[in-house]
Amino acid sequence: MITREPTIYHYKLVRKIALRPETKYSYMTTALLGAAFITAFYGWLGLLDTVIALLVMAAVHAVVLRITIRRVDAPSGRRWSFRLDWPWIGPLPIMDTSLALFRRLHFHLTLVGCCVAGLFYPWASPPLLVALVYWHFWLLSPRVTLLMRVRKEKGDGIIRLAAEEVSYYHI
Repeated sequence: MITREPTIYHYKLVRKIALRPETKYSYMTTALLGAAFITAFYGWLGLLDTVIALLVMAAVHAVVLRITIRRVDAPSGRRWSFRLDWPWIGPLPIMDTSLALFRRLHFHLTLVGCCVAGLFYPWASPPLLVALVYWHFWLLSPRVTLLMRVRKEKGDGIIRLAAEEVSYYHI
């Protein structure tokens, strides 16, 4: 009779980054301030375009990440989902993911999101363009902040996003 030992993965916790409540509240406050600014500057059309732009950018982020994951690392596609826990809003990993993959996906997302907003330039109204660019960078800001904080870490590590902290592990 053949007995197999289970595979045991050993991860060493290298770094834990706590997400302070003040940071989360300031992140949500900037969303309200951005929407209020666009509404004050452009009127009710600005408010409508702000809502439309948020939905469009969330959809663009989801599509770009889904396509990029399929192209780069198809098996990890099941580990990503749309999240709504502060500050992680949008398509993000729901399980552990490679830091190198996270970096690569967000590089693609930053470029393609800017290009999509630019594609609307000839046809969209000014408040819609402003709102598209604003929501694109607003959705990316917690992720870019995280990437800046782990920029010196090795890319072969693993990150785990939680509502109250981010953990970085090395294999």
